[in-house]
Amino acid sequence: MKTLVWITHSFRSDSRLMNSLNGDCTFVYYSPYYFAGPREKAILNNCSHDNLDLFYGSIQYFQKQLDQIGCKLNVFKEKDPISHINMLIEAYGFDTIVIDQPLFAMWETISINDLSIKPTIIDSDLINIECGYKTAKHRWMYHVKQDWSYYTHHNLNINHFDIGECGQSSYPIGKEIDVQRILNRAYEIASDYINTRDKHNGQTELSTLFQNGLIDPHNIFYAIMSIFEKQGADLSKNEGAHAAMLRQFTFRELCIMQSRQLGLTMEHGPQQWLSKTITEKSYNNLISKINEESTLTWDQIKTATTNDEDINQILSESYSKGVMPNRARMYYAGWLFYNAPTGLEGFNMLLNTFDLLLNDGQCPTNYSQCCSCMNLQYGKVMLLNKNRVMNLLSY
Repeated sequence: MKTLVWITHSFRSDSRLMNSLNGDCTFVYYSPYYFAGPREKAILNNCSHDNLDLFYGSIQYFQKQLDQIGCKLNVFKEKDPISHINMLIEAYGFDTIVIDQPLFAMWETISINDLSIKPTIIDSDLINIECGYKTAKHRWMYHVKQDWSYYTHHNLNINHFDIGECGQSSYPIGKEIDVQRILNRAYEIASDYINTRDKHNGQTELSTLFQNGLIDPHNIFYAIMSIFEKQGADLSKNEGAHAAMLRQFTFRELCIMQSRQLGLTMEHGPQQWLSKTITEKSYNNLISKINEESTLTWDQIKTATTNDEDINQILSESYSKGVMPNRARMYYAGWLFYNAPTGLEGFNMLLNTFDLLLNDGQCPTNYSQCCSCMNLQYGKVMLLNKNRVMNLLSY
């Protein structure tokens, strides 16, 4: 029995995907830059060097883990990965195909129905795939009631099936990522995250690891839940520090589920995302918004040289840290709506800030949050109180 495993973003050996495998396996990765739609390709082509460095580092991180079980990751840059996989099936006699469920929906430019073997798709992004609840509150409270003694682990029951070089490609050496350091920091600040989450230096930094597929949501959720349990938290109540922290994990799940259910990927433009995720009235309000007095440009956003010093401070600090706290994100989104030349251009700038300039964009959570900020509340797009936001950020 020989299995071809298509890794899409789960660059870790302790995933639900890896735990599902057994016997002879070949691991392949296809760069989306070569087969995804033009919008996603443009994002990957124009994102920051830090983004690329983290991606390259993620590939290397996974390869080091595969080294421990005598396996390797075969990297391919193909315009048609489906045809290439079918070629590998015929050439090497694979019996089964396992696909790592993409972070977003499946790419529109490919059809897995054209594979010569029906694939098995494994979801490694949801904490518990059996959970059917549709709110962050109900999901985290469901998760804590499950048997959390089981952790996805490093699978030793895998043998490497070698396909030789076979047209493989490679990536530059990327940033070495100290995953354990970031995890330790997150564990240390978990109990105070309710107070630090709106500060630039109070973020867990887990979002960047999640986006790059380096940590398992199931394992991290239960590790942090265990910390709160040992501290005596009442996990039956949706209030307090434990709820504030654990809800973040299930909110992320909901965003991932939304993108998959709606068939949305980075290939889809802002208007497609907005039309499917916000109310019709909010959508019409956004695309009709025109500010003829606006002089705001994308270059001003990139260089943090807008005509608003508070926004410049938010952007500068975010570029330095690589992430933007949620409170600042919400304020920045509203500010863009009211200060960009048009509502749609403001939303484009918002998405591009995270996709191109920061390290925790290019994920369903970010897209969903950006869209949500454009929903009307009490008849208008929300603009948070500037003084409160800046005081919370504690510059």
